[in-house]
Amino acid sequence: MPEILHYPIPHTRRQLPRAAFALHNDPLAAGRTVHFHDSAQGYAVGESVSVGANLLIEDFPWVELGIVEAGELSLRGDGFDLELKAGDCFVVPRGVKVRWQHRGLLRRVFMAFPGLAAGNDMPARPVKIDLLSTLQSCSPPAANVLLTPAPQAWSAEAFSTSSLRIGLWQCEPYARKQVEPGYSELMYILEGSVTLTSERGHANRVKAGEVVVVPAGATNAWSSEETVRKVYCILG
Repeated sequence: MPEILHYPIPHTRRQLPRAAFALHNDPLAAGRTVHFHDSAQGYAVGESVSVGANLLIEDFPWVELGIVEAGELSLRGDGFDLELKAGDCFVVPRGVKVRWQHRGLLRRVFMAFPGLAAGNDMPARPVKIDLLSTLQSCSPPAANVLLTPAPQAWSAEAFSTSSLRIGLWQCEPYARKQVEPGYSELMYILEGSVTLTSERGHANRVKAGEVVVVPAGATNAWSSEETVRKVYCILG
């Protein structure tokens, strides 16, 4: 059974596995560490620490989500000019031509999707996710898994292609029982905190500014005592 991966702050507290996997023909290989790879779903997750880069990537080889933890990053190309700093979240589509540039140290958490083919619905430009976007009301968690009254929830989609959906979600406090997800999800907590408890009883308390990845099949229970706002990245 896959394990939940928690990226606490500060980064020196992290105790994460290393996967025996490297992304093929990776233009950003320098400083990249893969912590988990799902060959069935076709994605890899980990962190990257690099110092200085000025790369012209002619054909970005996969969709990649990034969360900047330290440093600044510039993404430039035809019709886009993004300036990213610590706390920002971005997505680079497959096939885009991009100038990837940063000075000094850049640390980021990433989720890359080499298994996603380039389809007709692939966005043409990188996206900087607006973390302050206005959200629309959406369905709360399913009633049959809730241990508390149904909360109110809101969401907004920022990027989608094939079976991948990335966006913002906010929800009032609630608790639910153990559920085995049929999809994989990266969550970047923006406000509040949540405790995800594994089937084995290990509790991961994820606070604002932190990232957690729940692979498909990683049974877990959710408990939040305050409103949680997050970036979600769901595959499947």
